[in-house]
Amino acid sequence: MRAYWADITSVITMLLLVAVFFARLFYPQPQLIVTPDYGRSDAWHFSLPTKYALSQSLATNTLPLWRNDIGGGFPLFSEGQTGALFLPNLILFKTLPITHAYNAALILAIATLGIGIYGLLRVLRYSSVASLLAGITLAFSGLSITQLTHITLLQGVSMLPFVVLLSILTVRTASRFWTGLLAIAISQQIYAGFPQASFMTLILSGIMVAAIALQTKRWQSAAYWIGAVILGIGGGAAQLLPSWEFLRASTSPAGFTPQTATAYSMPIVHIKTFLDPFALGNPRFGTYPPFYNFDGSIFWENTAFIGLLPLIIAGGSFLLIKKDKPLMLWWGILIASITLAAGKYAPTYILYSIWPMTLFRVPSRFLWITMIAVVVIAAHVVDRIRKKRAWKISITILLMLLLIAHTLQLMGTWWSYHLVTPASAWMTPPETVAGVQNGRVMTLGEGKVHNDVMTTKGWIDKGFYSFLRSGLSPDSNMLWGISQYDVYAGRFLKRPSITDSMLSDSIALSPAIATISSTTLMNIFPVSHILSYIPVDSAELTLVQSLSRGSTILRHYKNNGALPRAYVTYEATTAATLSQAAATITDSSFIPGKNVLLESHAVNTFPGLAERIATKTSIAAPKPATVTWQENRHESVILTVETQQPGFLVLTDTYYPGWRAYIDGKETPIFAANLSQRAIVLPEGTRTVRFSYAPESVIVGGRIAAVTLIVTILLMILPIGVRASRIQKKAHGHASHPPGTRRMQLTPS
Repeated sequence: MRAYWADITSVITMLLLVAVFFARLFYPQPQLIVTPDYGRSDAWHFSLPTKYALSQSLATNTLPLWRNDIGGGFPLFSEGQTGALFLPNLILFKTLPITHAYNAALILAIATLGIGIYGLLRVLRYSSVASLLAGITLAFSGLSITQLTHITLLQGVSMLPFVVLLSILTVRTASRFWTGLLAIAISQQIYAGFPQASFMTLILSGIMVAAIALQTKRWQSAAYWIGAVILGIGGGAAQLLPSWEFLRASTSPAGFTPQTATAYSMPIVHIKTFLDPFALGNPRFGTYPPFYNFDGSIFWENTAFIGLLPLIIAGGSFLLIKKDKPLMLWWGILIASITLAAGKYAPTYILYSIWPMTLFRVPSRFLWITMIAVVVIAAHVVDRIRKKRAWKISITILLMLLLIAHTLQLMGTWWSYHLVTPASAWMTPPETVAGVQNGRVMTLGEGKVHNDVMTTKGWIDKGFYSFLRSGLSPDSNMLWGISQYDVYAGRFLKRPSITDSMLSDSIALSPAIATISSTTLMNIFPVSHILSYIPVDSAELTLVQSLSRGSTILRHYKNNGALPRAYVTYEATTAATLSQAAATITDSSFIPGKNVLLESHAVNTFPGLAERIATKTSIAAPKPATVTWQENRHESVILTVETQQPGFLVLTDTYYPGWRAYIDGKETPIFAANLSQRAIVLPEGTRTVRFSYAPESVIVGGRIAAVTLIVTILLMILPIGVRASRIQKKAHGHASHPPGTRRMQLTPS
């Protein structure tokens, strides 16, 4: 009973501390964390907008499968980081206003992380005092608080300790109940939307399971864990299958190169920040070196500051390690994880050329495991000291006093770190929104302007970053219902990346001016508004508006030559290779709106189309075609098209699997047009055309997940015979262990 009340008290303590730290996000007025990252703010340009898209969809009882307002169309759900099926997100963003839901999700992630670590150490049979030290430390660590701009990462990592503790309970008990609960937890971590967190979790869980099985010689217990992992992966299929489809269509379908996979490794010198988080500078004041001058190092990825107390206590473990197998295990985990975090700076860099390590960037994220190892070692030492009965009361009182000081140190260190601003001001549409309601926007030069201030002055000047909102950069444009040519995501689609590269080549950027050699590609894709922090040199653009703050000027240019989002053309040309396509689409003879570029291999599958294109039987229609919009939703487009002869209907949205087209209710093939857009062959007359997004990957994945969930629940609640019961009893019995073995405690004996 005493242990029960100690656990309740500890959990309440952590919840109160989290509430105190984050209360300012709700009272006296709602506020948002919009701390800048390099080139932009991940909070403002990714985390909040994607959750806003989720909130919008849940309001209509749908999921944000596709967004037509970023990147010319983007499979937001398949990209994964929206966390659309993560249960806390489904509840919070369905029931609360966006700012309240977003802040509540951040707070819940921190609380879940702290309580999860506490629970993990209690499952490892550490005392409530030692476990509370671990929980507070992780909740307010450098990685946790500086990563508040990356909600998806935090939500994924917050599930790590729960999956590990459920893994331990599963192999200890060989229980179908814990196996099923573990499977559900694994699937939920997948749905949180941060695969690297799931990967690290399985590594740490696997180590724990192997250690227990090796010690007890009862490998059949490990089979329960393997079964839970399989069920968890099946339960996460509703996200995994669409994300796999997205990966295949991305710029890196086989994974990143070793150079990219080891980007943002932790420099060895960053170990200093374990003792002083600002030993190398504080980005809040612009004193931390920018990543491009620090070999890719980023403060919030590498700063694993956990306070001095756990480090000092963990250091005392060297007096015990030779006699203590659990300590040896956790020191091994610590050394291995910090070596992996060092990435390209460590001898293990070769691992980042092997799948699945090539699927992820930022090796320094293994520091999450390093921190867990440190707090477990510290808890281990604390409990070994507290076993000295003559000192137990005095040690406990001293430890509680030190814990209070430790908590104040952590909370005080990070209290004023973030850029926090009233939500009402930042959620008010900028002045530029009114002028770009129709057409697509492209933003130029914001990254340099942003970095020039951030890397020298930090984010003390809130007004400067508020002014940058007017650039409507991706994905913040989703908040205002504006369509952006670009998209900001963890991975990018291959086709749009090719056209983006071609378009970028037509724009020569310098600090003083942006020279556009030709607006042909802008017209094709179709960019009708340019918001630029650099003067633009182009006779084909018209300056509409200028806004300024100090020396920073934002100019709004209009491109009157941009094509409509949907149009009909009567002439087509084909290309068999990427080089041919690039040469064709940039040739002066290719006239946007009159010509469309199709791909030879696809054209050959449509009867008679190749011959028609080759003989150029189409002629200019005596009367221009008309395209009338009937429905414009993210996953559905309906048009009424009237043309007096056969032609091609081009929809300038992104070509991607899962889209289907129908003419008067009859399905027709969609061709990749102009490298990254969509086109269909259109007969003459007045036609109703519908484009609908219903990807098989989502449908099949959802069915697999539903069946797996049913199987998991049945596994948990239905009896399957006496054998399972006997296995469970053996797991608790001392006599069940083979001669010469004992249960692996992973704690002091």
